[in-house]
Amino acid sequence: MYRSIIKEKHNRRYSDRELFSRYIKRLAPFRKNILLVALFIFLTTIAESIGPLVVGFVVDQLAILSNQFGLMLFLTLSYIFLSTIQWIMFFLRRREYGKFVPFFLEYLRMDIFEKLQEQDISFFDKYQSGALNTRVSNDALDFGDITSLISETIGNFLISILTFTILALLNLFLALIALITVPIVLFLMFSLRRLARLVSRPYRKAIENVNNAMVESIEGIHVSKSYGQESTILNQFSDINKDYFRATFKLTAVTHLWRHILNLIASITILIIIFYGAQIFLEGYLTAGTIFTFILYLQSFFRPIIVLATFFPQLSTGMAAYERILEILDSKPLVKQHPNAIQVGELEGKIEFENVNFRYGNDHWVFKDFNLKVRRGEKLAIVGHTGAGKTSLVSLLARFYEFQGGTIKIDDIDIRNMTLDSYRRNIAMVQQEIFLFSGTLEENIRYGKSNASKEELERAIRAVHAEEIIKYLPDGIKTRVGERGKGLSMGQQQIISFARAILSNPKILILDEATSSVDAYTEAIIQEALEKLMLNRTSIIIAHRLSTVLNADRIIVMDHGDIVEEGTHKSLLAHNGKYAQLYKQYFEHQSLK
Repeated sequence: MYRSIIKEKHNRRYSDRELFSRYIKRLAPFRKNILLVALFIFLTTIAESIGPLVVGFVVDQLAILSNQFGLMLFLTLSYIFLSTIQWIMFFLRRREYGKFVPFFLEYLRMDIFEKLQEQDISFFDKYQSGALNTRVSNDALDFGDITSLISETIGNFLISILTFTILALLNLFLALIALITVPIVLFLMFSLRRLARLVSRPYRKAIENVNNAMVESIEGIHVSKSYGQESTILNQFSDINKDYFRATFKLTAVTHLWRHILNLIASITILIIIFYGAQIFLEGYLTAGTIFTFILYLQSFFRPIIVLATFFPQLSTGMAAYERILEILDSKPLVKQHPNAIQVGELEGKIEFENVNFRYGNDHWVFKDFNLKVRRGEKLAIVGHTGAGKTSLVSLLARFYEFQGGTIKIDDIDIRNMTLDSYRRNIAMVQQEIFLFSGTLEENIRYGKSNASKEELERAIRAVHAEEIIKYLPDGIKTRVGERGKGLSMGQQQIISFARAILSNPKILILDEATSSVDAYTEAIIQEALEKLMLNRTSIIIAHRLSTVLNADRIIVMDHGDIVEEGTHKSLLAHNGKYAQLYKQYFEHQSLK
């Protein structure tokens, strides 16, 4: 079940340079905060740097002075003062992080979410919901974690320069020995950068796979239970979870475990410096306090060097997340409105397809030079076998997908020349698969027209006889429904969706097998409501029930993207063609006879 999730491949679209450049631009609004954090780190370092000087001074003075109490008091007060300064700088640094990191994440997630809202349905055909959720949540969070990395890197770079300057002033020869290790550390840093990038991609994909599997298993729980496949699903998820464990282990090994190598290099360097420092001390060129101070400073010198060495591996990990985010941010919707698109008011509803060509991606053509005219206020029923192009037709009309050739006109205006929001305000679509949002019934009914008056709301409810449902619910119209309308039957969900469509008062009504999920009694109620709803509106109905076909002004029969027959129910039956076959297969058993 989940094999396709695991096998999905990832191809790089961005170079490291491009990713880092775009990252710096995204940080630009927060440069003041970043510089302040770097400044606080630097001030903390100055306070830390004074400490070893004080200790070295006290060590040398203890050998020549008898008043040790005064020296120890001086040392104690100095450390209290310096520790206070460090605490204040730490507090200011964390406060500055609190100012910009959450805002950085907020803006990033809003950019991702806004971009998702811009996409057409073809985009969502390519991505699973769990994958998109991963980009918004996990990837954004992991990328946000490196926003503090720049500040820390700037601060640690300043620390290294300051500390080396002090070491050189204490003893240039020993300072140069310490400096020799820097090229070695930099070599490790650059060599591990690419490796970190390589292991980060599978790690990010593994998280996405876990999220995809979780979402799919929850949404399909009724199917898996009805077929007794719980243990199979569990085993398949176990494989995905193990892949996640392996990817996490590899990432941890690359980004953390190798730091012990750097610590080993630092320890060896310190031992070498102690050896040569002892020789210089014995020759009388250094005091014991200077050597002690030098060793303390070595700790301060190597710590930021090691932190700096982890910069590129950690950055590569964050950039792997950023690369996946950019795939969303750089996605261009195929459905676009013309730059000079016009805002339209209430349309009349005359529809015309002229030589329309359409296919999904690189698949075979669904429509080739397709033509259809629908009169204003006409009730048009579409019938045909699965794959005939019925849903594709209404999806193009709703601007869910972009067609590759021809034109679709409403009231003689190309729909691509209308703004999407003003055009879609004239259309209501009720599909076979109903989606209700978590919230109250009233919020769901008002979804298409949130500013509707109470009278309009009640009128829409009465039109579909939804009051018969609402009066038996515990909180009436304020009753909360769960995700995807949980708590309501399919028939009840369908009625609520019709109330939602009626309230939006569309000029073009699209029904995609909208009554296929309801029982005969509910259908009778809805059919009565539909007759009222379709008055003075252009209605296109993908027919699933005989009642819909009988009440249509015109019926078109589709087969492999072409209109093969059209007419009324009686004329098409008399023709004894494709429609007659469909009638005998799908509709005849529904008649009272």
